[in-house]
Amino acid sequence: MPELDANLHAPARLRLMTMLTAVSEAEFSTIRDSLQVSDSVLSKHVGALASLGYVRSRKGVHGGRRTTWISLAGPGRAALSTHVAALREVIAGEHADLDRRTDHQDAAGPLRNRLPELRAARRWSQADLADRLDVSSQTVDAIETGRLAPRLPLAFKIAAVFEGRIEDLFFPSEDIGTEA
Repeated sequence: MPELDANLHAPARLRLMTMLTAVSEAEFSTIRDSLQVSDSVLSKHVGALASLGYVRSRKGVHGGRRTTWISLAGPGRAALSTHVAALREVIAGEHADLDRRTDHQDAAGPLRNRLPELRAARRWSQADLADRLDVSSQTVDAIETGRLAPRLPLAFKIAAVFEGRIEDLFFPSEDIGTEA
């Protein structure tokens, strides 16, 4: 798994690096205005990124006045690419952890649930339930088939959608078919 780069966590730094991917170089004032930060804030970010070799700056004259141009350096492009890949994995969250969580879950026995039955009673598809839970259809499928045990916040959300209790919706596989 790619690592997040702590040097790119600051929103202004991440936006700066992202802006620079689209151009060969950009004028300091243009970047400042786009990021809506002060000269001193941008200078600190540029200085920190330049000390890492992520960006380069050069002085020049434009329109009869001195200006500074900022460009993305090779190590910065690579660091940004790795950081974005790590962010995508974080965003994918449940999908990225699905195999690991399934292995752990198999060791403890699969968690069964009544979601397919309750969904069918309401004539909802997996996509309908996914929309109500603000998750993907793949996540709903993984939960319904016992490959994924939902984290507690999602379990509470599921219980609220079906107007029930978590313990009435999810149970170990050996409890299937028994009355609560």
